[in-house]
Amino acid sequence: MLTGATLTAKADSYKVAPMTAGKVTVSPNDEFVNAPINLVNYGTNPVKQITYTLYDFDTQESSEPQTIDFETPFDNTQQVLIPIKPGKTLGKSDVIFNVTEVDGHPNETSITYTYIERWTVLQAAKKRVVFEDVTGLWCQYCPRGIAIMESLERLYPDDFIGISIHDGDALATNAYSSILSSTWSNTNRPLIMCARDEKVNTHDGQSNFKYELDKTASFDISVKAAYDGKDINVTSSVLPCLDVEEGTEYDVAYVLTADGLKNDNWGQANRVGEWNDQVLPEYDRFKGNESTLYGLEFNQVAIDSRGVQYGVEGSLTRPYTVGTMQTHKVTFENISQHKLIQDKSKLNVCALIIKKVTNGDKIKATIENAAKCRVELGETGIKQIGNNETNTVTGYYSLDGQRLNAPAKGITIVRYADGTTRKVRN
Repeated sequence: MLTGATLTAKADSYKVAPMTAGKVTVSPNDEFVNAPINLVNYGTNPVKQITYTLYDFDTQESSEPQTIDFETPFDNTQQVLIPIKPGKTLGKSDVIFNVTEVDGHPNETSITYTYIERWTVLQAAKKRVVFEDVTGLWCQYCPRGIAIMESLERLYPDDFIGISIHDGDALATNAYSSILSSTWSNTNRPLIMCARDEKVNTHDGQSNFKYELDKTASFDISVKAAYDGKDINVTSSVLPCLDVEEGTEYDVAYVLTADGLKNDNWGQANRVGEWNDQVLPEYDRFKGNESTLYGLEFNQVAIDSRGVQYGVEGSLTRPYTVGTMQTHKVTFENISQHKLIQDKSKLNVCALIIKKVTNGDKIKATIENAAKCRVELGETGIKQIGNNETNTVTGYYSLDGQRLNAPAKGITIVRYADGTTRKVRN
């Protein structure tokens, strides 16, 4: 006979809470846009299925219940992509995403819904993600940053922009001195920042990159740069695509970077054995027994900048009227002063839209969006890619026909003004 306390089984609970989705943009001509929503499981069992409805404030109608089945049930969190149709009119109109059932049972969590901020716009901003890697030849753990930056550029050439900031070595410049002496002064190396908002702590950077890429940018941006034999003249074009919050300010920062830097005396410190389990091919060169590696080629290296911390003051002006283009010009003077530059045909300009939010006496500055271009070379006897010195480059394309902002690693298709194309290798 059992005496004393009686054991009771804990009852199953079915609780899934959707997290805030943020903004999505959609064109009137689109069938739908996918809104990424993170689900959190607060129930007792892994979730195999959810049922949800959508309420559209524009039409004031609720959708029929929709079901999502998960091939792998989730214990903690799971991202889902919810198709959202364009609004009936241009502008902002919210959609409520409501999880009504979990595994066939009523959703028992306290808040079962979240708001999706839908913007129906004529043009959506092209989102690009910026990683800034503070590195050094002396840093034995810094090969992680090199591998992450080069792998993301290889995998996402039109969505990723990398900037390598050397600190305390032969490749160091003053391009980021204002940030290195303040915001990033007491941090370990490598310091890899995604959009200046999140620190990258993984060995591939994929989760940070994809999370940031899913965010909706309020501004579209493009940039052009040309070398006239002495200076580099830069023009950015910024198109507001969404209304922005009052009290939030935006300006444009510019960074001049160089690819293909090599010197036989530059030795990269390497933590032997640290990278042996990494599968990205960019780690392969660091997997040997060399504690210092020579002969490496360094890319995306920051050479000079304008307004790098908070943007060039006045480069964007209020009101940021949706659909009204703003242009801004800057100059990088006397390029010959930068002795680190080895090949002017491998110079790039990155234009960063800096979002500034003031809280008391502190300013939080993050990167809202960005663009990158290869510096075009003028009639100075310096060749552009290939030998088409007198034929203007009108576009760069990947082998599968995707338009690029600048030549990518490997083979790039270059289109010229006369309609001809060439395949070139970088």
